[in-house]
Amino acid sequence: MIPIKVKLTIKGDRAIYDFTGSHPTIGSIYNSAFGATFSAVAAGMKTFFPDLPLNSGFYRVFEIIAPEGSIVDAKWPVAVTGFLMPFEKIMNAIYEIWSKIIPERAIACAFNLEYLLTGGRDARAKEKPIFMFYDWLPGGWGGRNGKDGCNVTTACFGTGLMAQPVEGQERANPILTTEFEVLKDSAGPGKWRGGAGVLKTSRMLEAESTVISYICDRERAIVWGIEGGLPSIPHGLTLTRAASGKKEWLGATFSDVAIEPGDVFSRPTAGGGGFGDPLERDPKRVLEDVIDNYVSVERAAKDYGVVIQPIDPEICTYEIDKDATVALRRQIRAERNDWLAADPEDVSRRFKAGDIDALDAVRRYAVILDWDSGDLLPVSTDQFREMYRKRSAAAWQ
Repeated sequence: MIPIKVKLTIKGDRAIYDFTGSHPTIGSIYNSAFGATFSAVAAGMKTFFPDLPLNSGFYRVFEIIAPEGSIVDAKWPVAVTGFLMPFEKIMNAIYEIWSKIIPERAIACAFNLEYLLTGGRDARAKEKPIFMFYDWLPGGWGGRNGKDGCNVTTACFGTGLMAQPVEGQERANPILTTEFEVLKDSAGPGKWRGGAGVLKTSRMLEAESTVISYICDRERAIVWGIEGGLPSIPHGLTLTRAASGKKEWLGATFSDVAIEPGDVFSRPTAGGGGFGDPLERDPKRVLEDVIDNYVSVERAAKDYGVVIQPIDPEICTYEIDKDATVALRRQIRAERNDWLAADPEDVSRRFKAGDIDALDAVRRYAVILDWDSGDLLPVSTDQFREMYRKRSAAAWQ
């Protein structure tokens, strides 16, 4: 993973953000020009000062030190993104800093915006005109101090956009949306959980010379929780081939993959990170989340230590087993630090065997895998565990 480092110094009437130590520019579009870095700082800081007008007086308050040639100050002709990838990492880093300074407004990490592009020739028409399906999805925002994160909400710079109407997309493109729903268990667990993300699945119709590209992230740098909260979910797109029925994990960044009519592509968006220890969440709130289909009965037990008995799920009737919940929470408290010391190779083997899933690997063991093969990514795991211990485990009682 590519580190972005930032240090805030408050000096007089100035807020100085120093990005010294951030990684040099890299050979992809995952670089930020100075303007995008400046905007990310402004977006992160404005969140904590909602009453301040967004004008030149506000901008004069902060100063940015960004090493030239680094990932936060890429110069021509290095490829850059706009308000994507590094932008959102910087913004969430600013959130994390100000959450320590103004804890009553603290917020965990928000989801990353993602873009999907599918283009080719629309064979529904005799002329076979070129089409371009350009899609983005909402996701979950971080849990806050005293309040759950916002569910299925747009990115910070697209307020009000939410998602594009699938009916309009289907008229303009030979693509049929077969599934578009709030994604269960996508929200990062916490005393105040993150907001939920979504899952969208689409099928190619009559088209020719079609390719698909996708840009997101969070396949390894997974949306994090703070103050004891847990992470969300790994990102990535899955392609199911009509000809063979075979599923292909394409991950969170790829370009120009050829697809055919009948092929199905599906991807989630992450929820927000959790705020606070999930074992301190009121069991009644966990029960409400199960009823609302935000959290599964299984993850209620694994992530929150709340044992819920289904009575009649068809009419949303469940019951909390209070004694079992007390016992399970006691057990998780006793064992969870040991989970973070588990051999990552063993976690990989258990994932491949089907004994654990991706959420277990991320939330219990802080292990990052190739989510297709299950192979361990040792460097990413070391980096992820370091930050997990700092953001989550350090706050556990």
